[in-house]
Amino acid sequence: MDEIARYLRLETPAVAVFRTDSIPEGAFVPSKGCSIPGLFVRCARLGDVCAADREHIFCHGALSGFGFGGIPDREHSSWAASDVPEDRKGEMKHGGKRHFASPEIATLQLNNIKDYGDGSGAIVFKRLDDALAAGDPIEVVVYLADPSRISALAQLAGFSRDASDPAVVMPYGHACQHIYAIPRAEGESEHPRAVLGMTDMYARRFVRPDEMTFAVPFGLYKRMAGDAPKSFLAMDKWEETLDKCL
Repeated sequence: MDEIARYLRLETPAVAVFRTDSIPEGAFVPSKGCSIPGLFVRCARLGDVCAADREHIFCHGALSGFGFGGIPDREHSSWAASDVPEDRKGEMKHGGKRHFASPEIATLQLNNIKDYGDGSGAIVFKRLDDALAAGDPIEVVVYLADPSRISALAQLAGFSRDASDPAVVMPYGHACQHIYAIPRAEGESEHPRAVLGMTDMYARRFVRPDEMTFAVPFGLYKRMAGDAPKSFLAMDKWEETLDKCL
């Protein structure tokens, strides 16, 4: 059982994310559009096991975000995140997003996101308690929560962290990268950090106005779960604080 969720009195259970060789039998598989509502949000809200393979990924961000080999054209993505050169604007339906001042600056941020996979296999989303009970090969745990509970998760992530850098980062990226590729890469470091996400303005339409994601590599989740009973979460004061914040 996810003890962290119990302390936080979460309304939406945490989601486990992992990859398998193929889509599990009986899983919900999206048929169009952005991967966030049909995979992560559906699993979190309804409890369905959701999964997709390369054939059922319909947005380029999820090729990188969910470990299907990466974004095919990073130069194109850098233009899309800034402004497309005049002689190439015919290739883009809406032009650049102007999230960055130039493609060069966009590239500096995009190059921080590690790509995984070769296009094979499947990604699976399953409620954490169910995945723990089944012994699934969990790679990332994702919470969908309000700022008060996110604040508690951030504090817990730093509770026994033996490093001087922040316990939580909020990098640029697609929502799918925030909940899999980026936290998976953090899991490969000596001092993994939690990833605050859902800052992707397109994907925000699929969650409530006061919700963000908090994704942690499974190793960090296990440390946080072990720390929870020793932390502020076990104090009566936490219950009072949470009641005042909600």
